[in-house]
Amino acid sequence: MATDRQLAYALLRIAFGVNFAGHGFIRIHSGVAAFAANTAQRLANAPLPHDLVLALGYVIPFAEAALGLALIFGIFTRLALICGSLFMMMLTAGTTANQQWDVASQQLLYLLVFFMLLHFRSDNWLALDQLRYNRT
Repeated sequence: MATDRQLAYALLRIAFGVNFAGHGFIRIHSGVAAFAANTAQRLANAPLPHDLVLALGYVIPFAEAALGLALIFGIFTRLALICGSLFMMMLTAGTTANQQWDVASQQLLYLLVFFMLLHFRSDNWLALDQLRYNRT
């Protein structure tokens, strides 16, 4: 039987994963090329290389979907949380280069959730990681 703390961790991890995966899957469904072009257009005035922004626009939806699924299922949770934090830092760098301070503030909230999930990972429950660790 899970403790309330473990249950709270699982619910936050899964909800955050649904949010993250939702971003990715909707962008994939709506068209990755359109998302990449729109992202490059929105960042056209930022001091960032256009080709790099465009290339990242093609990668972002798949990264979001993969990180989200890892969090939903609790597989490679530590790695997903570290990669997700680095991913959000990269997005924040682009957002601040474009002086989108409201979006940067929202991204800090995502980073805070990544931090909390990583910090309290010892409470990870209802996760495929448990199966991996119990076998070794």
